[in-house]
Amino acid sequence: MRNQTVQNLRGILKSRQQGVGAGSAYVVVSLGISGVMTYGFQSLSTHVLGKQGYAPLALLWSATFLTVQVLWIAGTQTLGRYVSERETKGHDWRPVVASVRRWQIGLLAVFVLVALALSPLLSRGIFQGNFWLTVAFIAAVAAYAPEYFRRGIFNGHRQFSRLGGQLVAEQTGRLIIAAILLLAGIGVAGPAIAIIVAPLIGVLAVRPAPVSEPEHPGEPFSAIKAARFAGPVLACMACAQIFANGGPLLVSILGGTRSQVSVFTASLILTRVPQYVLSPAVESLLPHASRVLATGGRRAFDRFVARALGLISFVGVLMVAGTWPLGEWAVKLFAGPGFNASREVLVMLAALAAFYLICDMLNQALFARNLTRFAAVAWVLGLPVSAVCLALLQTSISYRISESLLAGMISVAIFQAAFYLLVRGRSGSVRPSP
Repeated sequence: MRNQTVQNLRGILKSRQQGVGAGSAYVVVSLGISGVMTYGFQSLSTHVLGKQGYAPLALLWSATFLTVQVLWIAGTQTLGRYVSERETKGHDWRPVVASVRRWQIGLLAVFVLVALALSPLLSRGIFQGNFWLTVAFIAAVAAYAPEYFRRGIFNGHRQFSRLGGQLVAEQTGRLIIAAILLLAGIGVAGPAIAIIVAPLIGVLAVRPAPVSEPEHPGEPFSAIKAARFAGPVLACMACAQIFANGGPLLVSILGGTRSQVSVFTASLILTRVPQYVLSPAVESLLPHASRVLATGGRRAFDRFVARALGLISFVGVLMVAGTWPLGEWAVKLFAGPGFNASREVLVMLAALAAFYLICDMLNQALFARNLTRFAAVAWVLGLPVSAVCLALLQTSISYRISESLLAGMISVAIFQAAFYLLVRGRSGSVRPSP
């Protein structure tokens, strides 16, 4: 009787977990809702603050999410992979959680100390002399540490509905707080406070569901070793964030005015709408790509990659083609009548988003073939291409940065495709990614 009760309890707890298909649906729907909330936050901020007032928020937004992705995604991925792996085998997953928690606390302490030590340099070089922006940046990055830790817990236990609920709670809280504070007339400090508080709302609003007790004891776990294993993937993400979020920071570093920072950021955010929506779908292709390679072999895998790239390239063409006639009007509708972006810059930023999606797909192809180091090298090689273009071009600041980022992203795609083709001959010996 006791054994039957235990089995029933375990069945109830396992029913709280969701399969990959259902989980993907939850996450996609949640990302769609949170995307609407994010663009509502940005549009409200630009309309209320105007070009001059929006620039500090644009710099805070770009610096925060570039740093957050680089610092905390490793913990999320480590928890998602190893908690799930141990739980599936019935082994104790708690050593994984404890190790990652210690590692993340240490990383957080190092970040805060280094950022405070460099705060004068950050204030002058990035935040245009605003020390309070540096403080807000440090607080926001620190606030996202527990949020990304919780994401890893949800992924590891396959509690995707709760992960989606956390994302929606975070974005909704940010929009509501920003709206209230902006209407109260406190200016850019309102949405800045919302950026800091939003991840804490997500963590407090949605907690993990109970899980069954492990059947077997777990071995000691080293998060540092796991992070070294995931190093190439993290290098890809870090470089990708530079291309995705580094533009507004470059405008500020190179001496751009507040108006230039505001217009460039609004243009970048608007042209990235398809990228924001489609990137999670592209990244979810990795398990399917690995399965195709394992069951159908090299030719079936090549056909799958070719079809996916063809579809994504077609979407990219539509993105650029739609931006040419509608981009200038769309920016004014999204950000306000004072945001006048040139058609050429908007088209280049749309092309940047399109090539980002192509590179994302090539990432999945290389990851599936267990060639993560080749993917990382391609991303790293794209950075000096952008740097050389930035140094040599003599156009206006928005043109220079747009052209440089686009050139670097195109080079990443070329390097990825070259690596993919160069190793085709020995792909039969390459083990597919699990």
